[in-house]
Amino acid sequence: MAQTATKGRDVFRQVLALRTEAEQATMDLGKRALLAHQALNVLYRKPILDAADLEKALNVTSPTANRLIKSMIEKDILVETTGQQRGRVYAFDRYIRLFLS
Repeated sequence: MAQTATKGRDVFRQVLALRTEAEQATMDLGKRALLAHQALNVLYRKPILDAADLEKALNVTSPTANRLIKSMIEKDILVETTGQQRGRVYAFDRYIRLFLS
């Protein structure tokens, strides 16, 4: 039981560190910084999504969601998982991996 509690505490600390790092990475996105911060909150609830999911969650247009996704890929926050041109799915991979290790 102690081992499980220790692992849970460690994962929680790693999540907090990742959150701080991701928020700092999005601070230099200019006008999109606030939107990126809101997108991060969405990603903690739903770490695998597509552009339509982000559009709905943030109440933004498709081009805005796609630009935000592109910025988050450039900041190594999101990873495209399908390798397709259409119907792309993105993952907050570093966050997901914290729970798989």
